[in-house]
Amino acid sequence: MLMLMAFLPVILFMVFSSRSQQKKHKDMESKLKKGDRIVTQSGLVGKLVEPLEGRHAKVEIAPGVKVQILRTSIAGLDADETPKTKDEPALADKK
Repeated sequence: MLMLMAFLPVILFMVFSSRSQQKKHKDMESKLKKGDRIVTQSGLVGKLVEPLEGRHAKVEIAPGVKVQILRTSIAGLDADETPKTKDEPALADKK
């Protein structure tokens, strides 16, 4: 009984942490639209060709190269996709 009491907080933390991550992923997926640049969990960067439907997403990883991936493998938006301000120089200008 004492062992169960010791592990109960750890188990509860793991369950709630997992639910929180699932909710964040669903929120991110719901905001994705056609044309967004995404990053997959494996590190591929590409552009969504079609809106997300079902289990799969169609992503263009190079001009004319379209692949179908599981939507659960989408890690998020590409970091380079963030809008730039007028004062912020473009990446090419920094070189």
